[in-house]
This record gives sequence, C-alpha cells and structure tokens, in this order.
Amino acid sequence: MDFDFNFGSREHHAKNALWYGIGCIFSAFYFFAPTLLTSETSLVEQKGEVIYVKTRYIPVESRGAKSTKARLAIRLENDPKFYRIHKNIGSDRSYKLYEDIERRLKKSGKASIWIRKSELNETTPKVFQIATGIGNIVYDMDDVKFELRLLFPLSLLCGLVCIGVYLNYKRPELFRKLKEIWNE
Repeated sequence: MDFDFNFGSREHHAKNALWYGIGCIFSAFYFFAPTLLTSETSLVEQKGEVIYVKTRYIPVESRGAKSTKARLAIRLENDPKFYRIHKNIGSDRSYKLYEDIERRLKKSGKASIWIRKSELNETTPKVFQIATGIGNIVYDMDDVKFELRLLFPLSLLCGLVCIGVYLNYKRPELFRKLKEIWNE
C-alpha cells in the first residue's frame, strides 16, 4: 500500500490561510472586541434579594482532553434572569473565586449585578460586575476582560499573518520589495 504525503498545493494552503485569517479577524472583532470595549457607562445595575446562588463544577471534554468548567449561577427575587459566570479551570477540582463570591452573597443576602443595557431583556445576560448588598465588589470588569486582553490581539495578529501568507503567495514581488526596504 502506497501513501501519498502530498497534503495539497501551495495554492491550496495559501487559500486556506486566507480564510483562516479572515476568520481570526472576524472572531477578534465579533466575539472579543464588544466585551473589551464595554464601558461602565453602558452598564445597568440590577439589585435584589439573592434567592439562589450556587457554584457548580461541570466536567467537559474536547478532542479527548478532559477539563472542568466552574459555573456560578445567581437568581434575584422578582427577576426572571439567570445571572451566570463561568470559567474553564482545567484539571482543578474547585475555583476559590467563585466559592468566595457564593459565600459572600449568601452572607449578605442581597446583590447588585451589572449587565449591558442592551441585554436587559435577555434571560441570561453577560455579567460584568457583582457586588454584595453593602456594596463590596466581589467580581469586576477586570475579571471579565482579563483573558480577552490577550485573545483579542493574538487573534488579530494570527489573522494578519495568515492573510500575509496568502498575499505572499499571490504577490511575492511586493514582499521582496518590502524586504529590501526593511533591510536598507
């Protein structure tokens, strides 16, 4: 039995790189940028008595790799919304931040949760900040935006590099001129 290790032509790879690059740039602006660019002035505060707060750990599996997702769910009295935050915690069995938020909200009995004004009518809006009834912030915007500060520029850079691979295939003379200018 003969194996053919030719995985396609350069043109095929260049076209794939173009589509992958477009996808990365689209993802950066569609998924990451709206959360990163959300300001405190675009948020609205939801206050109320805490009727449910619970941290759960959900096993997840992706391509054979097993990990755990921590999820904190909150319900407020007279509010039909489910407020949830979640984070993949890898192989850890617990996540102290969410457990601490749960403990503090149960102790306080009240909560203030900030969501986008545009998500007021959604049943599970994205949570940007959580405070106890006495105003102690237990989860803030920096926690929400922390990972995205790396993912946005990484996705954007990956997209630009992939589009550059395609352009280098289609217009190699342009890249030779750029290389000459760079080396001067």
